[in-house]
Amino acid sequence: MMSLILLMAALPFALHLLNEKLSPQRKVASDGGLSSVGSVSDSFDLSEATPEEFKKAFKYQVLKNVELDQFSDGPGIKLGLFLMKSPAGSRVFVCDRYPTVDLLFSAEGVAISGEIPKMVVRIPCVVSDDQNHIAAFPIPFARIFASPVSDFEFDITAPGIREGGKIYFRNVVDEWPREWAWTGVKFYGKDPSDTLEITGYEVISVLGEPLVLPQGQ
Repeated sequence: MMSLILLMAALPFALHLLNEKLSPQRKVASDGGLSSVGSVSDSFDLSEATPEEFKKAFKYQVLKNVELDQFSDGPGIKLGLFLMKSPAGSRVFVCDRYPTVDLLFSAEGVAISGEIPKMVVRIPCVVSDDQNHIAAFPIPFARIFASPVSDFEFDITAPGIREGGKIYFRNVVDEWPREWAWTGVKFYGKDPSDTLEITGYEVISVLGEPLVLPQGQ
């Protein structure tokens, strides 16, 4: 228990260092062509983008402004926000069309019988107070690590947001992995077949390196 307390106490400093490291990397990373669609890629407003432009531009907008937030419950990832065109042709925030977001993670350096432990953080898509991001939800690692590994589903909340989220795990056996690498994002529309997806490769392409949530040693 003492080691867990010390681990969580060191987390804010670790997140600060990771944010400092990511900031310059994000400017110089090869982004796999995600920013190669002209001025559209640097625009918050993608409502006039062509379908081909949008496929790349929305991913760049989500990833280029990523921030790590530290809550009392644990770290959270804040995604970049953008405007897009609704099916009716009006200009809306991405959260208006895609109200649910999955943040996907894989355990670092762990495999059980060839299966890598997975974590899905499912949250409502909510515009943050700064109007430039999708609000982050904390991942309560202290509560998770103190729970039996048979608990594969956790409810989560975020300050000031009425609707809650959930965290799902699979392929976790014996003990909780301590390090989780961000491997993608998936947006779900009101029709579940209407999705937007960002892969782990694209995350690395824009950020410059894998983003592993720091958990200490």
